Amino acid sequence: MTDPAAVAVGHLDPRSPVVEPVETRRPGVHPQLVIGAVLVALVVVTALVSLVWTPYDPEHAGAERLLPPPGAEHWFGTDRFGRDVFSQVMAGAQITLLVGVVAVGIAAVVGVPLGVLAGMRGGRLGALLMRGSDILLAFPGLLLAIVLGAVYGAGTVTAMVALGIGSIPAFARVARSGTLQVMRSDYVLAARAANRGELAIAARHVLPNIAGTVLVQCSVNFAIAVLAEAGLSFLGLGTPPPTPSWGRMLQESQQFLGVADHLAIVPGVAIAVAVLGFNLLGDGLRDVLDPRLSAVSSSGEDPKAASQTGSAPQVGPAETWPAPVDKAAPREAQEPTPALDVRHLSVRTDIGRALLADVTLSVAPGERVGLIGESGSGKTMTALAALGLLPDGVRATGHVGLAGVPGNLLDRGERGMAGLRGEALSMVFQEPMTALNPLMRVGRQVAETMTLHGATRGTATERAAELLAEVGLPDGAARRYPHELSGGQRQRVVLAMALANDPAVLVADEPTTALDVTVQRQMLDLMVRLVRDRGAGLLFITHDLAVVSQVCERVVVLLDGVVVEEGPVAEVFADPQHDYTKRLLAASTLEPRVAPPRAEPSLAGPVETALATPIAPALLRVEDVTRTYRSRGQAVHALQGVSLEVAEGQRFGIVGESGSGKSTLLRIVAGLDHATSGRVVSAGVDLNPASDAVRDAGGPRGTRGVRGTRGGPTSAELGDLRAALQLVFQDPYGSLDPRMTVGDIVAEPLLNPANVRDAGPRTASARRDAVREMLDAVGLPLDATERYPHQFSGGQRQRIAIARALVCRPRILVADEPVSALDVSVRRQVLDLLASLADEYALTLLLVSHDLGVVRHVCDHVAVMRDGRIVEQGPTAQVYDTPQHEYTRRLRDATPLLVR
Repeated sequence: MTDPAAVAVGHLDPRSPVVEPVETRRPGVHPQLVIGAVLVALVVVTALVSLVWTPYDPEHAGAERLLPPPGAEHWFGTDRFGRDVFSQVMAGAQITLLVGVVAVGIAAVVGVPLGVLAGMRGGRLGALLMRGSDILLAFPGLLLAIVLGAVYGAGTVTAMVALGIGSIPAFARVARSGTLQVMRSDYVLAARAANRGELAIAARHVLPNIAGTVLVQCSVNFAIAVLAEAGLSFLGLGTPPPTPSWGRMLQESQQFLGVADHLAIVPGVAIAVAVLGFNLLGDGLRDVLDPRLSAVSSSGEDPKAASQTGSAPQVGPAETWPAPVDKAAPREAQEPTPALDVRHLSVRTDIGRALLADVTLSVAPGERVGLIGESGSGKTMTALAALGLLPDGVRATGHVGLAGVPGNLLDRGERGMAGLRGEALSMVFQEPMTALNPLMRVGRQVAETMTLHGATRGTATERAAELLAEVGLPDGAARRYPHELSGGQRQRVVLAMALANDPAVLVADEPTTALDVTVQRQMLDLMVRLVRDRGAGLLFITHDLAVVSQVCERVVVLLDGVVVEEGPVAEVFADPQHDYTKRLLAASTLEPRVAPPRAEPSLAGPVETALATPIAPALLRVEDVTRTYRSRGQAVHALQGVSLEVAEGQRFGIVGESGSGKSTLLRIVAGLDHATSGRVVSAGVDLNPASDAVRDAGGPRGTRGVRGTRGGPTSAELGDLRAALQLVFQDPYGSLDPRMTVGDIVAEPLLNPANVRDAGPRTASARRDAVREMLDAVGLPLDATERYPHQFSGGQRQRIAIARALVCRPRILVADEPVSALDVSVRRQVLDLLASLADEYALTLLLVSHDLGVVRHVCDHVAVMRDGRIVEQGPTAQVYDTPQHEYTRRLRDATPLLVR
């Protein structure tokens, strides 16, 4: 299974241990949980003890001891009837717990299932359930209790039932909101692909992932129920006398305020303790039960690889890559005073873990410096330290200097750094959608960058329009919201914001990680030109060495927070000195793998509807498939007349930009969506489209309507398809349920009997053995079964996703952009692993990517998609070396090549 060439240059064997983040457990126990548990325990113990003992009878009146202040005999004094206040508080805890538990129980038991059902089913049923909830919401629990009290009489039971019914809408809304979010996740799609039913998905994925939110809602509603009961008792509609109740005690104390204040203070403090305790307990349980919060990753970078979609329109002829710098020129003559000077920078957490160690680098005015290394090497942490944006619990030492700014930036407080960020020192963030305010028009956001530094609103607005035009956005873009722009256009907006105040240094953190190659080319050309024209220094953070070789003049290599090599790009890449740099360079070159011999016809010209005719039988057949969606009353054609065949044992690639229809085609082939017209046969299952009369389900399910009035697969046939075809999703973090252990995730496809028909693992022990075998096959340690997805690196998570897809031994493996945001070495490992497993298990591989180089490395046949059509297909070498369609040539030419 191991690629000898990869081993020769230092790649990891798929079975060998891989680098993973070190986990550091949080010291001690969660303080909120401890404090909340103590306070709740105090209330519970008080209520239990009061069942068998109180200092005095809480209902017995004593005329000889009216309203005495707290003392030795009566610790909290007595009330106007001579009843012991301390005994009443103890007995009143019973009512508090009873009202809170019953009211919350009624609301949760009814509201959560309704919300989950509405979120999972959607459509008319979901709308009907939520409209009923809205009607009930018009009658708050307190008002309902007053009405029921007037009809059936005041009492504790009436209050509990009314408060519970009144809280049902809150639980239903929270559960529906959480369910909608979960149902949109890739791990639910993966569960469907594993042939799991709706009840299983609800039990294994939905309920565990909304449990934290429901717990918080329970704690909040418990507090509301306690306060509402107190208010009802205060009004005389709650617990009837002489039964002790904290609310009634408050009601009776109002006429003695200023005379016997202890009558109000004592029950008021008791209510506050109960409310605070349950709120803290709910928050603490939510955090403790979330495995992602149980440990702190040592990675200096976000553990979740960012994903990016969208494309930008052409803004004119493609610009040429910057010409290589004349390395023969004397270096001394090229070194002015640094615009950014980082010396001996070290970053540590409060618990003493080192994230950066003695990092030194500089960026001269007009210079382009690349900062490279794999995830966790400290690239982003270096940038955050320079900008004063380190997260809480992380401290930096050393020196960060900026041209024209006296002193050490690390010594400036937040106020001082706020005046520099965006003006003298700017940053282009990796994910533009999270860097932009979704509720503000992009023109206003660009203008705000200038008004914060003293520009007038009119000047800033005019300048913002000029900047947006300068970065290639069309007229009127300033009036749009971020979601109305493509991924490439949003990245242009972020670049305009970063350049708005003509900074001396621009820091670009992985600005093109998952962009299409053509959009990436446009963005890099634009960034280099704008930086060059302004004379600003550029610190370009990336793991893509091909981009660095064509954009940057100097390069700094980071490994585990330490600079291991630096120098001119041409020198370092031509003659790397450090083994780590050598491994990165070797991993950056994706050469075509030697595919098994296969007799295939030549398809030299552009192909839109013609089918290849492989010698082996076709496992996948797509004939003239169209998929049309409705958006705001307009028809959106995701696929238009797509036809292709994938033979048994073939490694077939589909390449194209975001929005070309690749993922839509995969979902249709996998039975997770349906075609509007045409015919699809997957693994012998005829997936005829539903009739036009069947509405698209929409919403989170997105798969109903597969079977229409004109045929379609039966449930048994879909089961056969799920057993034969499995998927590997683009985002490994999003496709793995964060609350399930790796063992449970990989074993999930085996829980459906349809997936293990041929003497597969049917018992729990057999499933554990099958999981261990598959984890070993993808190069993960056996103890991975007891760990959670967040405890692994991006490459390891992708291996977990591959193991889940292969554990039930499918005939077809579909991989959707499986390496789009991985480091170069991890990308090489995952691609080699996919190809090796395809050979070992005789898989038919369908690989989707926007990178023609990735497809060339793995696949022996490729189809090129654009705007929902196949514009060219044929043997990979032929399409790559002699592309016939202009779009294919543009994709190939836009792919950055490593210059050494």
